[in-house]
Amino acid sequence: MILRPSLYALAAVLALASGPALCAPRAAARPAKPAAAPADPPVRYVVRRGDTLFDLGRAYLRKANDYRHVQRANQISRPRAMPVGKTLTIQADLLKTQPIDARLSAFSGKVEIETDGRRVPAEKGMTLREGQRVITGPGAFATFEMEDASRVTLPSNTAMRVVRLRNVVLTNAPQRVFRLDEGRSAIQATPDPNPNARFEVRTPVSISAVRGTEFRVAATEGRAQTEVLKGAVGVGPGEAPPLGPPVPAGFGVTVTPGGAGVGAPVALLPAPTLNAADQNQTDRTVHFAVHPQAGAAGYRLLLSRDAGFVDLFAEATQAEAAADFGPLEDGVYFVRVTALDPAGLEGAPADYSFDRDLDVLEAGAPPVAEASGKHRNFLFRWSAAGGGVRSFRFQLFAGTQPTAPIVDQPGLVEPQLTLTDLPPGLYSWRVSATRVKNGVVTEKVAPLQSLTIGR
Repeated sequence: MILRPSLYALAAVLALASGPALCAPRAAARPAKPAAAPADPPVRYVVRRGDTLFDLGRAYLRKANDYRHVQRANQISRPRAMPVGKTLTIQADLLKTQPIDARLSAFSGKVEIETDGRRVPAEKGMTLREGQRVITGPGAFATFEMEDASRVTLPSNTAMRVVRLRNVVLTNAPQRVFRLDEGRSAIQATPDPNPNARFEVRTPVSISAVRGTEFRVAATEGRAQTEVLKGAVGVGPGEAPPLGPPVPAGFGVTVTPGGAGVGAPVALLPAPTLNAADQNQTDRTVHFAVHPQAGAAGYRLLLSRDAGFVDLFAEATQAEAAADFGPLEDGVYFVRVTALDPAGLEGAPADYSFDRDLDVLEAGAPPVAEASGKHRNFLFRWSAAGGGVRSFRFQLFAGTQPTAPIVDQPGLVEPQLTLTDLPPGLYSWRVSATRVKNGVVTEKVAPLQSLTIGR
């Protein structure tokens, strides 16, 4: 009879704790040999009627004759007639496993995959294996996903090693263990009811454990931080499984080396609010303003091409409640905003979509007087980027304040206007454009320009 996988397992489900700031991975001419991963916890199996050690060896052990190790470790005198209900403790490295599929689903910028110290450029869809490292450079991002839809996202200046990616045949329990050497990570672990399932993310100073949740981990300068967004995460120092109560959703902890260990849970800052006008980005550069938040020491903004924030492509972390991302092609994008507390813990996220629709209206060079007989002509020019412009409106004001225009000319088709014989003095002027796109009429007003006319 084949032994059936009905067991009550020693469950250690782990994820990872991390730290706030980022450090760029240091390149070494000869990469240091990675530290050996701690031994996997043993598996417990409850004997059922008809089970034999010989069946166990053939069906679930790497080598059939390794049943002898199980026999000695559990002091079994009769391997063909084990007592029903007896709990066997089986060394993890004796058991058969199957590889778990994990693939690089999205990346941008310089991302490399390191295998035995050799680095190659990342390619979308690449399969990740145990022992490999995923390394993101400055301004680069990477996301890899597992077959159960669990997902790990790495922002810039991060290095993460794949320690375990396997499924134990006896328990049908996935073993997913990662080590964050430096940088930051965001994890979405799909819930798994199997008590033997493990999802670990380790740092040099901490370990976090989950069955299924959403959390972030960072590691830098000898400390680690974990921020829990959904579910609960067990966090412990070093490599040992966490023993204390798990960190609940909405809280974060800091782990420091030595005797300090895991700090007390701290409530994460609430999600910030983005300026509503920033959801329509029409200027030459993409910029966002965040409503300042009490208790925030800084803000982090992430840009993505998808609502799930898998395909990230830009990031800004700064003390100011605003960020500029430079030019960007037209399209629909997404921005995630979080606030950072003074200790560097990152708060709850707020996600927004935004339309990138370049629509720039700019004044040209200041007009110069040109004589035409007894008159002086002043040619005003401007430019408009973006389609759908129907007409322009030109306004000229005496002085520096835009009140009571002395010239107000709407309905202009061409981006220019000539005025004749303006008296000497100080003026200001501006132009606006009426635009129709996708059935929506909008008006954009260019900045006020100053002009001094001499005699």
